[in-house]
Amino acid sequence: MIRITFIILVLILTQFANAQVSLQTVLDSVAANNLQIKASSENRDAEVAFTRTGLTPVDPQVEYGYFPGSNDVIGNKSTLSVSQSFYFPTVYSRKKTVAKLSGEKSGELHRFNTRNVLIDAASQYIELVYLDKYAIELKKRAADAENVKVLFEKRLQSGDANQMEINKVRIEASRWTNELSLNEARRNEKEQILAAMNGGRAFVLTNPEYPIWQLLPVDSILSKAVQNDPVLKAMGYEQQIAGNNVKLNQSLWLPQFKAGYGQETIINGSYRGVQAGISIPLWQNKNTVKYAQTQKQATESSAFAYSQQLKSNIAAKYQVAVSLRNNFDGYQKIAESIQSQDLLKKSLSSGNISVLEYYRELSSWYEIYDRYLVSAKDYYLEMVYLKQYEW
Repeated sequence: MIRITFIILVLILTQFANAQVSLQTVLDSVAANNLQIKASSENRDAEVAFTRTGLTPVDPQVEYGYFPGSNDVIGNKSTLSVSQSFYFPTVYSRKKTVAKLSGEKSGELHRFNTRNVLIDAASQYIELVYLDKYAIELKKRAADAENVKVLFEKRLQSGDANQMEINKVRIEASRWTNELSLNEARRNEKEQILAAMNGGRAFVLTNPEYPIWQLLPVDSILSKAVQNDPVLKAMGYEQQIAGNNVKLNQSLWLPQFKAGYGQETIINGSYRGVQAGISIPLWQNKNTVKYAQTQKQATESSAFAYSQQLKSNIAAKYQVAVSLRNNFDGYQKIAESIQSQDLLKKSLSSGNISVLEYYRELSSWYEIYDRYLVSAKDYYLEMVYLKQYEW
């Protein structure tokens, strides 16, 4: 019973050790731990806090004056003044609206920064999947080349192989060993980059796989992009801010009021009463409305230009993705249809073909399989751009 329990425990631990870390798991973890994203979040909070400043009337003013007289007959005089200046209520209402929209804009810019980090993380993950799959193939090629080298070194000892054949098999064995070592270094590099993007927390990436992505119709992708692109949404808020700034600057042309209390004390008594004033805007706000209107037009033009460029980029990327998908499917069918190299190896072992013919035939298959692996990687890298609007 104890032995059975131990075996079950080992199997469970083995499953956990071999559990695949999906792209979505990587993205969720990076979104939670990435230091750039955290800095962007803090910057957004600071900007939102800043937008809430200046929404209330200016501070009240308190003035006190003491004026000693030149003789005892006139005595001393003191004054006290307390006043408060304020705009029309519409000014504060417009300012609060602009502050709210500015906060929403800061949120979209934070989403833009976050998405850029996630795009980079997804691309690194896709590259790592490719390197992992390439490593599997390289191990097979290195092992095969080593076996062929051992075979021909034995033949050389028996006089059935020449030096040219030995040189060839040794070069091939060294080539694939070196390629495997370089590929492993590149794979480790990708793991370290992902760990750094994850706040220093390393991923256990065992047998990573490409995500299961469906290439949606281009109209669907365009619709999601227009709805979810953070830059476009930020520009939308910028247009609303510009429109409210026009109304705000128009409101600033309304008079500014001042009310308060005043007191003057002299030797024979004192004077007390209320004070009131009005500031008539004649020169200070000159051209501010015109400037705000020009800004509004500029933001609308920028948003329209960006929207058109976004649609054009997506349409172009979509065509590339379709082409890459067709290449990927084509190479996959060819790779699956090609039989294993067992027959080729038997022919080499039996001496029916030379080692040069063996590697010439093998190189064609290697080329097709390499193109298959690269086409898959390129397709998924292109898909990262199109899938970002779903994040």
